[in-house]
Amino acid sequence: MAVPVFCNSCFCEPRSPTPRFSLTSCGHVFCETCLQKGKKDECLVCKAACRTLVLSKQVSPDIQSLFMGVDVLCKKYSKEISQVSEFQEKHRKRLLAYHKQKIAKLEESLKKVTQQMQQIQ
Repeated sequence: MAVPVFCNSCFCEPRSPTPRFSLTSCGHVFCETCLQKGKKDECLVCKAACRTLVLSKQVSPDIQSLFMGVDVLCKKYSKEISQVSEFQEKHRKRLLAYHKQKIAKLEESLKKVTQQMQQIQ
């Protein structure tokens, strides 16, 4: 389920005919009507200097994800997260095996040197 989009100024929602909605760089959403009422490059809510991006199906996936339900995002990224986790686990295991082997060689060398020292004494 998508997160409902509404204007942060007049609280209207998309309808037919749909006014264009824009997202500000400070994270607020405005309808075209309210955006035209405000000052250019200034947020109507927080008054911060901002840029605007018209919301459409062509915006980047990162922007689109802001309007997706968390449940949808979880499903979308759970497979990718699992793959990353498995990849990292394989590399940790390989590194651990390398260090265990190195420790075993060092322990064997230490044992030989200790025996040689005992023989000399």
